[in-house]
Amino acid sequence: MRPLATLALIPSLAPSLAPSLAPSLAPSLAPSLALSLALSLALTSAPPAHANGHWPGPGDVVAPVKGGLSHVGADGTARDPIAFGTGFQDTMHILVAIFGHDVTIGFPQECGAGPLVSARIPGQIDLMFQDDRLAGWMLIDDTALRMPDGIGVGSPLSALEATGPVETFETGLGTEFAAGDLYGLLTADGTAIEGIWTGTTCIFR
Repeated sequence: MRPLATLALIPSLAPSLAPSLAPSLAPSLAPSLALSLALSLALTSAPPAHANGHWPGPGDVVAPVKGGLSHVGADGTARDPIAFGTGFQDTMHILVAIFGHDVTIGFPQECGAGPLVSARIPGQIDLMFQDDRLAGWMLIDDTALRMPDGIGVGSPLSALEATGPVETFETGLGTEFAAGDLYGLLTADGTAIEGIWTGTTCIFR
């Protein structure tokens, strides 16, 4: 039987990013157990209906936005967003109903913003939770999700620049960028997006 969830570490964006994106076990076991239980409940329970009566399902579309995640029903109707501050269990209820049960949980401990719990939906998105609430997201590696304007991993820098001012700067990771509340990493030649994130994340430079 395939496990409902795997307790593991988030893979790195690239070898040079291993120290920054590979979380280690949290200093306290209690939060880990509590979140493991919450995830199990989210994976095995029926997804909650939104206030408008919509039940999320595989045909729904979720997209990362600056304040969290947008949510559009299979019929094209905009649904209540999954905003930063949404509880862990409520968030995972919806996302598991849409993407399935393949979820990887990581428990980083050395984050400047304090302890964060990460949830990776392979091939889609990495989410960060603080105090059991959605706090940030990251599009890295093979993540396929894109913002509503089409920006995501692999997008040309010019596409991001078309949405507004973009500042680029060099760090220990390489060439990073800042575009308002969006941050990320460019490819070695500086022409495309290799990773993008917003909110509270765990990046060490």
